[in-house]
Amino acid sequence: MTDRAKVILLKNKTTPIDPYQNIFEENGFTPVFVPLIEHKHLPNECLTLFQDDSYLRQLRHIVISSQRTVECLNESIIPRLTAQQRDDLHNKVVYTVGPATASFLERCGFKNVRGGIDAGNGDILADLIISELKEEKGLDLLHLPDVLLLVGETRRDIIPKKLTSAGISSRELVTYQTKTLNDNFRRFEQCYDPNSWVVFFSPQGAGEIVEYLQKSPVNIACIGPTTEKSLFKQGLNPTVVSQKPEPYSLLESLKSV
Repeated sequence: MTDRAKVILLKNKTTPIDPYQNIFEENGFTPVFVPLIEHKHLPNECLTLFQDDSYLRQLRHIVISSQRTVECLNESIIPRLTAQQRDDLHNKVVYTVGPATASFLERCGFKNVRGGIDAGNGDILADLIISELKEEKGLDLLHLPDVLLLVGETRRDIIPKKLTSAGISSRELVTYQTKTLNDNFRRFEQCYDPNSWVVFFSPQGAGEIVEYLQKSPVNIACIGPTTEKSLFKQGLNPTVVSQKPEPYSLLESLKSV
């Protein structure tokens, strides 16, 4: 694998610790991050809710499917809460997609995180939420407080639709927005070489890169079937698809080639 040591990760580097960097460096690869989008926190509506003690007391379940939402909570919302409000929030049941986001939530102080490694996408997570809520003893779904979905401005509606179909009401709050960065292809080209692995986490902001790679032999990996389908529609067939949205699974996929 020495001729494929560089791994170009088309994603923003998670702060303060990015697990992809640590794991790939520990296994002889050189990870290079090329962010394609930028995020702006939109904390005000969520902050207003969490500063309402009566709402916070009755809130039981939160759904978070993005690390960007965790960053917004940790950096722009939780520091502005009282000690009691922070403690109440950290003890809520939080459902999330993927082990990386689950780990991030736990590092931020959340004590009851569910899903994670057992829920690799929103579809699986929705089924888990429905199953657990229906199994709670004495639970009356008709009188259950809304499940709070903390989301990005651009998101899929799989989870709220599935919850609604199961008789579970939900409320969405937008916590961040994204926009495509300028000069994505130029920054990609500066670190690209034909022996690199190029890893797609999302098709957003990758148009010129996809067009270029259609004409260049390269090893391409992607995280999950949704991104795979999008790339395939654009004429790009990934070499490998990570079975789970987490660094160990991606590493094993690359090593298998």
